[in-house]
Formats: sequence, structure tokens, C-alpha cells
Amino acid sequence: MRTFMTVLLGLLTAHAAAQSFIIDGAFDDWPANAVTTSDAAGDATGQLDVTEVSGVVMGNTVFVSVTITEPFNLQSGSSSNPDLKLVLDGGAGAAVEVRFRGRRVVRRDTNQTLTWDAVRYSSAPTVAADRFENRVDLSAVGGVADGSVSVWFEGSDTLGAPLTIQEAAPAGPPTPARADARLKRGFRVVSLNTLRTGLFKPAQAARLARLLVSAQADIYLLQEEYDSSESQIEELFNSIMPLEKGQAWNAHKRGDTVVVSRWLMSGLPNYDTSYSAAAVLSPQGPIVVVSQHPKCCGYIGSSEDDRRIQQAGLTAQVIDEVRAGQHDGVVVLRDAPVIIGGYWNLVGSRGPLDRLTAPELPGVSELRLVHQGKADVSTWRELDGLGFPPGRLDVVVFDSQRLKPIDARVFDSAFLTQAQLDRLGLQATDSLGSDHLMLIADFLRLPAGND
Repeated sequence: MRTFMTVLLGLLTAHAAAQSFIIDGAFDDWPANAVTTSDAAGDATGQLDVTEVSGVVMGNTVFVSVTITEPFNLQSGSSSNPDLKLVLDGGAGAAVEVRFRGRRVVRRDTNQTLTWDAVRYSSAPTVAADRFENRVDLSAVGGVADGSVSVWFEGSDTLGAPLTIQEAAPAGPPTPARADARLKRGFRVVSLNTLRTGLFKPAQAARLARLLVSAQADIYLLQEEYDSSESQIEELFNSIMPLEKGQAWNAHKRGDTVVVSRWLMSGLPNYDTSYSAAAVLSPQGPIVVVSQHPKCCGYIGSSEDDRRIQQAGLTAQVIDEVRAGQHDGVVVLRDAPVIIGGYWNLVGSRGPLDRLTAPELPGVSELRLVHQGKADVSTWRELDGLGFPPGRLDVVVFDSQRLKPIDARVFDSAFLTQAQLDRLGLQATDSLGSDHLMLIADFLRLPAGND
């Protein structure tokens, strides 16, 4: 376990200097030297009505913050025509156009569609909001000349004049998160969407197996295992990660979601097929864990978003019942810490996340998970690099009154050195076994009475 975290810390150190803040939808780390301009509200011809734009240039990379009049989703909505288009011209080659709801990035001189990876595009948040941050690397189209970039909009809104951003000395890199050496006896939880029963498909199975083995977790939360059974998953884990002293892995599966544990566990009620919940009997006491995969797609206010909020409520119902002692038996669960993770499909409102965190679900907090190699919080990407841009679709929340996160990461094998890959028994392309990246979190139990 510690070898794996050492590799992750090395990954963070190697890439932290490339960017001084994280694309995560929070703006407290934006540099003070950002250039800002305002635009009148109510002058748009579509939902996305821009009121303020801020920008920063670092080398050939442009960071743009966009504020709109009210919370909407940037990449989808009930009215997608006309689209809002962000245009950036670095003066050294072609300008690029980011079509938010058109879900394309286009080179303006040739009308060529570029992949998101070609311009290192990142945007956050994926949920509806009134402010978004975007990153675009212009290196693929000639870069930035003389440290100056012009930014403007077309489509549903425009600016009175382009915003000119001059490169300024960036702030220092983010401080790496380090595990506290005094904290011991932690346990590891991994979440991974296996992309349509990928654990048992020849094109994906070997890659995904190497990822799971490399993590050496105690509990795995899986999603999209549509066609496999509990016994098949147990047999697979026993084959790829044999436990000591004749012990065996245990799986609890409902719908396409699975909880897999090296410890014994007992299933908890399911009021919907969007999640599986279990009480894991760890040596330090029971832990209530949930793997979830609610309804896909839509946008704020859509039927899909309403359904996700309802499904979050059903998961919260189980947690409330556990805390009320309704599922106590030989093992008392009412004081057990709670972890909920998986493929949340957070592409509409924050409603599902709000329903499963404090204050609506007391004591439960969102875990910060960063893709260190990219300095953003993306957990999903289209494997062909087109369509929807990379985004945060996978989330973990935890009982902050009873658990302390020691470390947490969005893991991507593509950003490891060959030495790191060799140490973990991985290949650089293993994370391409799924369109979702693996989430890794180490927790320490807090003493009783900490809340």
C-alpha cells in the first residue's frame, strides 16, 4: 500500500510545477494578476449570458473564467441553439474556438476539429453553476506570440471588445498533499467504472486487472458491471489478488454496481437498482460502504436530473436507517463510518451531491480528488478525444466525523514514469481500459466520540 502512495506522491511532485492552480470549479486559488472585464446582463440570445470574463496566460496556456447570469450547465441545456463559443487567439498561429454546447474545439483557419487532449482542455464544474473555469493550450496551433492572447465570445453572447490578456509571472505551484507519517493503520478504498462489464471483456480485462492489483485496496467500488455475477467477481479477485491464509474476497452486487471487500460483509437494503450498499466488517469495526451509479445525462431541471436527486434520496434513506439503528444485529452499525463512491453522473444540478453531504446528510463531506497529472479534477474522458469534454463524473463522499482522509487521488497510468510503472506492474496504457479513471483514497478511523 505504501509503495503505491510513494509512486503517487512522485507523480504529484513531477507535474505540480506545470500549473499553479487546479481546474476544479473553485476560484479561491486564482492568481491576483488575472485580467477581468464585464459584460451587460440581459443582452444574450440564449441561456448562456456572460456577465464577467477573467483570464490568465502561462506560457502557451490560457485560463479563462466565465461568469453567467444564473446557474446553467455549460455543455448541455434545454436551449442549445445558439451556442456560446469561446474564441482565443494567441497571435502566433490559428485562433481556436471552443463550442461549449456544440462540444467541439475547432481550429478557425481550417475549420478542423481538434481533440480535447490536443489543446489540454479542461473545464469545471460539470454541474450547473454561474461561474466556470476553462483551460486551453494553444501549442498545437502555434502557441502564444509575445505573451498576449485575445479572448472574445460568439453565438449566444458577445463582448463589447475582445479581452486582451498579457502573460504575467505565475504564482508558485500548488503545495503537494502529503500523508502524515504518524497516521497508521489506514485502509484503502478504490472506485472504478469498468466500462460495460470490462472486467470480463478481452480488450479491457488485462488492463483493468493490473490497475486493481496495483492499488492493493481493501475495498473496491465498481460500476457498469452489467453482465457479471457476484460469484464471477469473487472468482476474478481471488485469481488476480489471492489473499493470505486461505481467505477469499467477498462481493455484494445490485444492478451494475458492486462492493468488493477483502473482509466479510453483509448487504444492506436496496430501494433502487442504482446502488449497492454493504456493511464491511473490517478488523477495526464495521464500515458502511455504497457503490452507486445513478441515472445518466440531462441538465439542471431535466427529468434525468430529477431522477438522480430521487435516487440520492433513496441512498440517504439507507444511511439514515443505519444511523437510527434499524439494521443493527449481531453487529451494531449505528456508529459505523460511511463512504459513498462511484459514477455519480453529476451533469445536471448539485442536488444529488447536496442530498448526500452535510447538512442534508449530517457529518458527510465531499472528498477532494485531483488528477495530479493534469492539474484538474477530471475523472472521465471520451476515449476518442471528441464529443463531451473531460469532466468530473466520479465522486467519493465520506463520514468526516469518523474518518480522516490520509491521501486521495484520481489515478492515470499515462502520467507515470517507466520506473513507476514497473514498480506497480502496470503499462502506460492501462488506464485506457475504461473511459473512467480509478479513484484511490486512504482513510484513518478517528477515535470514538470525535463528532
